[in-house]
Amino acid sequence: MEADLPVKEIMTRDVVVGSEYETLFDAATKMVEKEVGSIVVVQDDKPVGIVTERDILEKVVAKNLKSKEVYLKDVMSTPVFSISPNISVRVAADQMVRRNIRRLPVVENGRLVGIVTDTDLISVSLDLNEVLYAVIGPQEEGISSEGLQGLCDKCGQLVEELFEVEGMLLCGSCADNFQ
Repeated sequence: MEADLPVKEIMTRDVVVGSEYETLFDAATKMVEKEVGSIVVVQDDKPVGIVTERDILEKVVAKNLKSKEVYLKDVMSTPVFSISPNISVRVAADQMVRRNIRRLPVVENGRLVGIVTDTDLISVSLDLNEVLYAVIGPQEEGISSEGLQGLCDKCGQLVEELFEVEGMLLCGSCADNFQ
């Protein structure tokens, strides 16, 4: 990934938001309509929590609760971790890995201005991998693409060194186990 690419270049600006007192049914309906996997809970344009598909499964579906009787405040993950729009994509990816999260609201001057997801990061990484492959060109199998960092084409793991195997950029583990 390009180290200095700021998150604001890849973030989604039209964030699906809800209030603490919105029912999960209404929030889930918004998520389905907008085809997103989360809703950011805001108070005065400031994120106070986030509800993800995982939260819905673990905190509502698995407990057989009725979505029309559950409020976002009851199932939201809080505190919500956020980043500045000027933070690099690399730092955002590192934070997501360290915190084991898939979405990071983007906040500027205390206000929600966007969201960056693991899908956004993968998209950027795949684009960069394609550019790097075009620049490097095909190499002999098993030869390290020295200094080439990015996401493994097979497992999706962010690694410091990729190997080119049959036209794919793979981490060491996937390259060793390639069949």
